[in-house]
Amino acid sequence: AELAEHTKVFNKQIYKVTDNVYSAVGWSIANSVMVIAPEGLIIFDAGESPEESAKVFAEFRKISDKPVKAIVYSHFHPDHINGVKAFVSEEQVKSGEVQIYAHESLLDNVVTQGALVGPILAMRSAYTFGAVLNAADRKDMNGGIGPIAVGGMSTFIAPTITFKDRLDTTIAGLPVQLRWAPSEAPDEIVMYLPDSKVLLSAEVDQGPTLPNIHTLRGAKFRDPVAWVNSLDLLRSYHAEYMVPSHGRPVSGADNVEEVLRMTRDGIAYIHDQTVRWMNKGLTPDELVEKVKLPPHLAGYTPYLREYYGTVKHSVRQIYEGYLGWFKGDPVDLDPIPPVEKAKRMVELMGGHDKVLLAAGDAYLKGDYQWAAELATYVIRIDHNDKLARDIKARSFRKQGYAQMNINWRNWYLSSAMELEGTLGEEQLTEMAKRLRGTFLSPDMLKNLPVKVFLQNWITRVDPDKANDVHLTLGFVFPDINQQWALELRRGVVQLHEGIPEGTELKLTLDKTYLDTVISGQNSLLKGALLGDVKVDGNLLDIKTFLGCFDFGDSPINLTVR
Repeated sequence: AELAEHTKVFNKQIYKVTDNVYSAVGWSIANSVMVIAPEGLIIFDAGESPEESAKVFAEFRKISDKPVKAIVYSHFHPDHINGVKAFVSEEQVKSGEVQIYAHESLLDNVVTQGALVGPILAMRSAYTFGAVLNAADRKDMNGGIGPIAVGGMSTFIAPTITFKDRLDTTIAGLPVQLRWAPSEAPDEIVMYLPDSKVLLSAEVDQGPTLPNIHTLRGAKFRDPVAWVNSLDLLRSYHAEYMVPSHGRPVSGADNVEEVLRMTRDGIAYIHDQTVRWMNKGLTPDELVEKVKLPPHLAGYTPYLREYYGTVKHSVRQIYEGYLGWFKGDPVDLDPIPPVEKAKRMVELMGGHDKVLLAAGDAYLKGDYQWAAELATYVIRIDHNDKLARDIKARSFRKQGYAQMNINWRNWYLSSAMELEGTLGEEQLTEMAKRLRGTFLSPDMLKNLPVKVFLQNWITRVDPDKANDVHLTLGFVFPDINQQWALELRRGVVQLHEGIPEGTELKLTLDKTYLDTVISGQNSLLKGALLGDVKVDGNLLDIKTFLGCFDFGDSPINLTVR
């Protein structure tokens, strides 16, 4: 009920903060903010998709018809950059009519997210955001920090102006102060408007929820100490208005200070008490029972309620961030493989039927976690054991429907669908493809440097096919005057800027043709056969080289395994 009530926070509305600052809440999981400057518009955050952002821009156009002069990406996550082409075109940016501001590391983070771990991140994101849930399970729900994410193919235009720590400048005739504020993302930036004392706080203040100090979909370590320091940086502005990238704006200097201070204290408390008990030898399973927010913090609604982040999954990430996966007992160094362990445990407990009877009994008694754990041993041995899957699925549904936290709810219910068989391989494949486009669509790739496309090959090499191969393939791009080479050295690939002397195999093609390869319209081999790609060296050797890579994305079962 509380989660359903929380959904109302994200009703679609344009909030007028001051005469020149407007925040669009409710169209995308992240807000887009319009700042009206003397010479044009500044758009802070571009939304999650061009379709939804076009609707937001139509609303903004009812307020101002000034030209867009700048886009600011607060950080690299899809819901803040993917809708950029609803506001501006590549031509406007290339001509210098529009500038795009971001932290200097944003482009690298976009690449790592989309190209390096994109396939697994797409699947895990689908579970996190409930992308597969049916209408009944989505009714009255939200995304914790915004409305339910709609996803969609990403658009992207690379930043034109970047900075490291701070940038005080004038955009479209308006003085602005941009500051690096690592927190929810390592490249997070905020924007302060000194003339009106408005602070665009990005996700340093994550919005109306306990912040996600860790995200279940997977991310690099989010340093709580850096996050607390960034919140203190925001407090130092003594802003009269705060416009977060999620949730409603906050007005009044005292209110802004309270929200920032309480959020800061919530994160600090979780971090400090986790470290305190770590230093007494407690491990994650023990820490989550020990570290709990005190009532004055846990009850600070909505900013420290567990709609999006939870204390429990934050505690685990803090431990891992400092000490890694090893908890100190050597029994974990080389454990019995999961399937073999399951076989031995089931045998020890009296066999298959006895384990399932115990699991069913636990379910009927409302001991859903124990029921799910027992059923998991049986499923590990036989993925097709329908009764075990049903017990685990029903247990997950009971746990999911009881959750106030939207991420936990979505994982329980999505995993239940996988166990029930209503999330089939075809649906998994389609979902993975759609979510993959959120992190790295063809449109996004063609707006990234050639280096990004070639770097993607490094972790795609198939050693079974490549362990006896040592070949170097050069790439010449005359239209952008660049040369690169991939050296395949017995199962390892090294990317070279420039083509090493003595390289016999070369492909010469324009970057514009490469864009058609990226979009799936063409292939390198097809281009070689039809003359769009000039070939130096033996075409069969090139075919051997290309055959050493695995570019297929398979459906991934996250629960039935």
